[in-house]
Amino acid sequence: MAALLLALPGVAVAEDTEGEAGGLPEPRVVMEANPPPPFTYWAPEGSTIINHPNGGGVWIAEQNGERAAYYFGDQCKASDFQELVGQPLDSFPADEVGEDLRTACTECAVTSDLRFDRVNVWFDQDTSIIDEISCG
Repeated sequence: MAALLLALPGVAVAEDTEGEAGGLPEPRVVMEANPPPPFTYWAPEGSTIINHPNGGGVWIAEQNGERAAYYFGDQCKASDFQELVGQPLDSFPADEVGEDLRTACTECAVTSDLRFDRVNVWFDQDTSIIDEISCG
């Protein structure tokens, strides 16, 4: 994945459990964050979710005492596109997002600027299959 800027390697989407309204998958996690994030699809299975110590609206998933993933909220509405994870990149409706879209392979270098309104679509370079969709 692309370093620590948006979401780290190992971010998994559980397919064996149903989410709340909208049908998002919900991985099994330990919730210590208060307030909790609106979704947990971004967190690795078995992680503990905490609030970021320096700012509201940012959460951290920890595993074995290490930070595994960050969640910057859903201002870009990435949750609307989660059903496309595992699908070919050309199935992503880029015209619905417009200028606030970044596509990059999971091993590609990207800029480290953080934009909460940008949709990031991470895909496998060899297969062009979407691995992750996130804000940042």
